[in-house]
This record gives sequence, C-alpha cells and structure tokens, in this order.
Amino acid sequence: MSQKFQRKYFVDYLFSIGGLFLLILFTGKFFYLKELPLLLSYDESYYWDWARHLDWGYYSKPPMVAWLIYLSTKAFGISEFAVRLPALLSITGAITLLYVLTFRYFGEYLARAHLFTLSFVPIFLVYSFVMTIDPPLLFFWTLSLYFFVEYLKNPTFLRAIFTGISMGLALLTKQTALALPVLTFLYLFFFERETLKKRETLLLLLLPFILLLPNLYWNFKHHFTLFKHTEEHFERGVPSFSYYLKFYGGLFFLFGPIFFLYFLKYGFKYFSIIKLNLKGAFKNLSYAEAFQLKILNFFYFTSFPPLLVLLILSLFKEFNPNWIMPFFLSGYLWVLFFLLQKNFTKFLYILNLFIILGVSLMVLALPRKPDIFGRSSALLLYKFYGWKDLSQFVEKHYQEGIPLLASHREIASSLAFYMNSHPEVYVVNLEKRPENQYHLWREDEEIIGKEVLYVQKGIFEPGVLKAPLKLEELRLNYYGKEKSFSLWKGIYVKDLVR
Repeated sequence: MSQKFQRKYFVDYLFSIGGLFLLILFTGKFFYLKELPLLLSYDESYYWDWARHLDWGYYSKPPMVAWLIYLSTKAFGISEFAVRLPALLSITGAITLLYVLTFRYFGEYLARAHLFTLSFVPIFLVYSFVMTIDPPLLFFWTLSLYFFVEYLKNPTFLRAIFTGISMGLALLTKQTALALPVLTFLYLFFFERETLKKRETLLLLLLPFILLLPNLYWNFKHHFTLFKHTEEHFERGVPSFSYYLKFYGGLFFLFGPIFFLYFLKYGFKYFSIIKLNLKGAFKNLSYAEAFQLKILNFFYFTSFPPLLVLLILSLFKEFNPNWIMPFFLSGYLWVLFFLLQKNFTKFLYILNLFIILGVSLMVLALPRKPDIFGRSSALLLYKFYGWKDLSQFVEKHYQEGIPLLASHREIASSLAFYMNSHPEVYVVNLEKRPENQYHLWREDEEIIGKEVLYVQKGIFEPGVLKAPLKLEELRLNYYGKEKSFSLWKGIYVKDLVR
C-alpha cells in the first residue's frame, strides 16, 4: 500500500498545486518585468544611486533598498530590470512564506485561498514591478512572522536568533518595522507570559536593535537626518476632501473591497475572542487547535489594532496607502479564516477574488496602454515619464570635468541613471540643512565660483548662475500634462532663490 506523502520541511509544501501556481506566477511576472516598457521613476533611480555608494544609512531611509539593488545590478548589470528584480523576488518570497505557514498549520484549503488572494491584491502586484523600500519590507516582515510562529511552537535559541535577525533586517529596511518587536512584546505580555520570561525571548527582542546600531551610529554622525525626515511626514497640513476620497477609496481597490469591509467587521468582532482567550475559555482545545488560535491571535495583533490606530490618525494627517501595507498583509490570514466558515461568505471571498483579479489585469495593461481608461489612468504613470528624454537632452552638452548641477534631486537621480556616463550630480541647496542624499554626498558650496552645466525645472532664467547662457529647453507633453526643463551654462553663485 502506498504511503501518503508526509510534509516535514519547508520545501515539501511547495510540491503541491499551490507550489506549481507560485512557479507559474513567478515565471509570468519575471518575463513581464523583463519586457516592462516603463522607465524608472525618480525614486527608483534615486535608490539606484544610493547603491553606488554603499553605507549603513541614507538621508531618508535605512540601507536595505540600496544593498539589494547593489546585489542585483552587480549580477545583471545596470538596467531597469536589474533595479526592479529585488521587488519581484521580495513579493514572491513573502507570498511563499505565508502560503507554507498557512499550509503547515491550517491545511491546504485555507493555504490556497490565502495564496490566490495575496497573488492578486492590486497593491502587492504593483510592488512586484516597482522597486522601493516597501517590497523588501513586506518580505522581512513576513519572514519575521514566519520565524516567530516557529519560535512559539518551540522556543529555542536558534529560532530566537532567526526571528530577531529577520526583525533586524526589517528595521534596516523601513522605519515602520519598529512596530514588529513592539507588537511582539505586547503579544507575549498579554498571551504568552511564560514565553516572555525566557532568556531566548530577551535575545529575540534585543537582536533587532543590535542589528540597527550601525544605522543609528550613521544617523548620529549625520545629525539624525532620517529622524527629521520621518518627522516631516507628520507635519503635513489638514487633509482635504479629495485626499479622503483618494486615500479611503484607494484602500478599497488596492487591498480588495470585500476584504477591506470584512477586515473592519471581523476586526472589531475579534475583540470578543481576545477577551474569552484571556479568561481561559479555550483551555479544552486540542494542541493543533490551540496553536492555530495562537497564530490567529498573533497575526491579528500585528494587523488590526495598529492599523485601527493608523486609520484614525489618517483622518487628521495625510497618509499614503503603502505606509500601512505590512499591517494589511498580516490581516489576510485571520480574515480569510473566518470568511471561509460559511457558504455566503465563501461566495464573497470568490467575488472579492474576481474583483481584485480584474483590477490587477487592468493594472498590468497600463504600461502598454496608459490611456486604456482615459487620461486619468494615463496620468497614474506621469512620474515615470520623460527621464530618458531629459538625459539624452543633457548628454548632447555634457563634458566631463564641468560639474553637472540640478535644481532638484529627481532630475539628479534620473540623469545619474540614464546618462551613458552615469555622472555624479550636484543638487542646489538653498536651505541651511541637507534636503536629500545628494547634499550629504557633495556640498554645492564646493562648486561656487565654478562654471557649471545647470539643469532645472521650468523655462526661466536661473537666479543661481552668474551670466547664465541658455543652451536649450525641453518641453514634454504627457496626455495634456507638461514637463518642461531648461539647460544652462554659467558661473554658480547661489545667491538667489530657486
């Protein structure tokens, strides 16, 4: 008699229908990315420029994004594909980890539902093809959740080290990851007091901050620019009505409309489960059921409570949807667990899946047919447009030895990437403190009095040059929205406002 295949190791769970689906999905995304007709956004080229100067920190972000781009471009050369490949690998890795974890502890049925949903959530799909700090954050966030669940099952030093390192790598990716050790501590305090008292747990909670020490030292040397930049995000003005419409409407479609509604519904209802759990109402559960409850509690604790706080804050300060992605990512498991309990909500799960699949297909079509849904859809890609044209425009007049100066960092990063010589670009600084990474690398004070080639936004005589000579101007029109630049030569004096 043939014996049923026993799944023991991580890779065993990938020999399944879900594993085959992951392979097919990754292959399709890989070739889509290779043929993606979309220039780098100025943020992507900015991070690529960071990767040319490896360090423990940068002006506005921790170093992980630069490290990953460095590895990718070393392996595959300087190209849009190489810059973006870590994004695809990160999202694929996060989804794979959640699939295996769900399969191992909840069975294949919920694992497939989890996999299919995460694969077509529009915002996760978008971040498979755009390299920012968010894709690696989602990977290390998920890796931390995965290893912590394993630690809960068997709290050994090795698993504590794996969990702590994963959280540390998340902290080296984005400031949001500070929530991980904090929420983990709170979860242990409320639900796992005995585990909290273990020496291994102390190591787990301290390791992330030990790994962060080089970045903190970098920030100390650079007057804590990262902290000041983060603080500026919370100094935005009172949100407008259009912000509310865009932000909350975006949450519905970026994360799935039915999921979002049931995330809120089940999120509030879950408080009653927490109360019963704290009162010891689930002592008679089997070991497997009790461990499932631990996982659900932990994933709930790392999603709904912090996200509820952030959604309330978003009523008073402007937020971007990507800021709250990790908390939503933790939420799909427990929402789907309850959504698949009844026939009616199973139907809603399928309906949500079709909706997000439809939205995702539309998103995939945009780069090749930006105006497929009219001018408004085309303008979603506005930030990706025109940078190669600008670089070719500047290349005609550029001579090595003459400093290349830009009015804004988005111009500087795009020129650095798309010009053939990949020049080191200066950026005008009219403030008393650094405003971007270029100001930390090279101060514009050192080129005062020198002849420079100056690229600026707009067609007007620059006040930062003495006897400016206009070489050329460039006007680009993207579905009725103009980008204009002008190129000048002159002596840099920096005595008037930009």
